[in-house]
Amino acid sequence: MRLSSGLIARLIASLALARLFVGVVQDLNARFAPVMVAGERMPRSLLVAATFVLFSLVVLALAIWKPGVFAPLQRLRARVGGWRWLPALVVIALPSVIFVFTKWSEVFEGSYIRTLAYFFPVAVAAWLASGSEDQFVEWQTLVACLVIFGAVFSIGSGLRNVVSYPFSLGWSEGNRLWDYSILYGRRFFIYPADLPLRSLTAQARQSLWGLPFLFARPSIQFMRFWDVLVFSLPYILLGLFVFRCEAGRPATWLVLGLWTFIFLDQGPIYTPLILAAILVVAARRARLGWALGLVFLAGYYARFSRYTWLAAPAMWAFSITLLDANFWQAQTHRLKRWVRPLALAIAGGLGGAVIPELIQRLQAAAQGRQPGAPLVSIEGITGTVTRQPLLWERLLPNPTYPPGIILGLLIASAPLMALMAYVMITRRWRLDRWQKPTLAGCLLAFLAVGLVVSVKIGGGSNLHNLDMFLISLVIVAGFAWESGGREVVLRLPANRLMVGALVLAAVIIPASHGIYQADSLRLPPSQKVSAGLDTINRYVAENKTEGEVLFIDQRQLLSFGYVQDVPLVAEYEKKVLMDYAMAADADYFDPFFRDLAAHRFSVIISEPLWVNFRGADYYFGLENDSWVQWVSIPVLCYYEPVETNQVLGFQILLPKDKEEPDAGVECPPY
Repeated sequence: MRLSSGLIARLIASLALARLFVGVVQDLNARFAPVMVAGERMPRSLLVAATFVLFSLVVLALAIWKPGVFAPLQRLRARVGGWRWLPALVVIALPSVIFVFTKWSEVFEGSYIRTLAYFFPVAVAAWLASGSEDQFVEWQTLVACLVIFGAVFSIGSGLRNVVSYPFSLGWSEGNRLWDYSILYGRRFFIYPADLPLRSLTAQARQSLWGLPFLFARPSIQFMRFWDVLVFSLPYILLGLFVFRCEAGRPATWLVLGLWTFIFLDQGPIYTPLILAAILVVAARRARLGWALGLVFLAGYYARFSRYTWLAAPAMWAFSITLLDANFWQAQTHRLKRWVRPLALAIAGGLGGAVIPELIQRLQAAAQGRQPGAPLVSIEGITGTVTRQPLLWERLLPNPTYPPGIILGLLIASAPLMALMAYVMITRRWRLDRWQKPTLAGCLLAFLAVGLVVSVKIGGGSNLHNLDMFLISLVIVAGFAWESGGREVVLRLPANRLMVGALVLAAVIIPASHGIYQADSLRLPPSQKVSAGLDTINRYVAENKTEGEVLFIDQRQLLSFGYVQDVPLVAEYEKKVLMDYAMAADADYFDPFFRDLAAHRFSVIISEPLWVNFRGADYYFGLENDSWVQWVSIPVLCYYEPVETNQVLGFQILLPKDKEEPDAGVECPPY
């Protein structure tokens, strides 16, 4: 007897549901078994979780085998019209509210119960938002709800950190906020006006994230909100530029913008490169004069944001023009069709490489110093790549990034690439002999650069160094969408379950990025926070007349006025020290060691310093060892901790008398 495709689909769904149920029971047992074994009364949280699990599994089982039960409700929802999206959006937002802003994330700890808690509300929302009386869930509505879920959850996870907590929320979060304050907010520091105030963060990034300091001293809470905005809105705008708004389909256009956000958020990608890409994509529909200006500006901005991006706008502009069928096929003269792509590529090259290099050489000549080797040269590229060690093992599974860069990138991008390949194989999207090598060459070049940068020490913990490659995939996806991809995604070909699976994977994988580690923010009590600030201010006030005060870490306390009336020591900032430590740059550290030995600083505020070498088998273990060798040991040789607050993440150190170092510790010879 031959089974119908519908019955096969029901059987597969039932097996998946059964496996999910078994996993959920295991998760609940792991969470509550110790409590029950101890003989305590049943927690109410267990009762709530069990009720939710049973209800959701019953509903899903009915949807698989008895969808007709919901027919009266489906007729009712069809009469509601577009208003049905309001309850659907509320249901979509529930998981992010529960897991990001409440303590229920502690109850729903296992991966199976989290899968149920995340995607059952999405299924309910898709059912609520579907407008058909006959279909249980509409395909397009399901895909849209998954995209919206991923975007809402990602933004909610960022908003979790929008708090007034004065101390750093991560290893470098506080000092990055200080970086953003120095371009427009140096008036808030006691620092000589004629001395440069530099940081490891490029001025292009400072100019974007630091905009609030242009008008007044913002609160740390507002700056954290601004960070969420800068890391989300431009992503959506890029998607809206890449994908055209079709007549009568603005909702689809918006969903495509949200999908672009969740896809690139897998990096995540630094916003200046997103803005450069927006300029290049906008040039596609502009006249040649305006297009040249946009691409030149994109190249210039990208170069001064990060040197590895200097060629991206030129390559994007060239590739986009060649892939644009409306332009490429309309040019009957073979030579004339190359004028625009080559002109745009030259404009991007001038903005990204030539003009910045010329400016730097003129500045060096004005200051009477020799310019360094050009970045666009064998010497410049070699020096940049070899300055710090390359950890090729991070391409494979490792403690710093468990899946490894290669597997992580495949998981993030393979479904999208497979869909685009399907659109080409089925001849919906036809590329000629020039377009194919251009597309392949651009993607391979960005992939190679991203892989090399990812394995530099200090990197490789996520996919953000594959930024140019991931953005290129989005741009190419825009062309595939225009050339037949829209029909593939929105109207699945008959009997193409594999295509439907790829569409779901291209949405679910980026939508679920990071959700299984989502947790509410747990901050120390306000009394401990106030006491920590009082302690720092007391030591600063008591010792600032004896010498300079060095904030290696927690410099945001100066930016937002939590510590006042203390001159800024600009050098020896935490991220800069880490950068030179990973490069093992003895010339940079020589004056640092001399300043420590001379007790130049009357007090040092740092993260807690320990002499604890970890090795490559730990998360960022080699980076930790570089920090211990070049920073922790020298500081602890000449300064002693008087206050170590591991809860708030700071340590206060004062000069100590010269004494024999601890066993196994070799101090700098000063």
